[in-house]
Amino acid sequence: MPAAALYSAPDRVKVRSAMRLTIVRLELLASAALLGAAAAWSRLRGLGLAAALGPAAEPAALGVAAGLALAATLPLVTAPWARRVLLLRGLRRAWDALESGLGPSLGRVEVLVLAVCSAVSEEAFFRGVLQPEIGLVPASALFGLLHPLGLAYVVWAMAVGAGLGALFAATGSLVAPIAAHGTYNLVALAYLRRRSSRQEELR
Repeated sequence: MPAAALYSAPDRVKVRSAMRLTIVRLELLASAALLGAAAAWSRLRGLGLAAALGPAAEPAALGVAAGLALAATLPLVTAPWARRVLLLRGLRRAWDALESGLGPSLGRVEVLVLAVCSAVSEEAFFRGVLQPEIGLVPASALFGLLHPLGLAYVVWAMAVGAGLGALFAATGSLVAPIAAHGTYNLVALAYLRRRSSRQEELR
């Protein structure tokens, strides 16, 4: 029996409201911690993080295009046959876990907060300070390890991190990877929310 079935309709609303508030608070705290660490590291080491975050139209457009291209692969991961394809099986398991665990708690505000805050803070930290210090590959590996939803998802996140790092290296601006990361997050979380809502309607 689904956990939601144990609650009356008003109770489910209260539980979801509490979960949504928790999600927003945790994301804001995590993002603040990463941004604070990035700013302190940049100042200590003279990395010019603020300059790399300056507005830039072309890197932003490139990032949005890259994010949309990555988001276009989502239907492959969520297709019913994905469980039968070795390369997609682990990603599908991770997606299923997110769909049942995080999805029902996502409202429009949560989608926006998670998408924007994680993109800005993670890119500032991993691409803005880690990559210049330890290199693209190690920074991408650590970025992947920050997403421990199974081995396949970690490897996928490492590859995505390398792509985001390449965007930063090519443009010299953090706006490009932030735009790519944020665009993908926004589409993926909205897609996750929509699929979770459909699943609940079928119950």
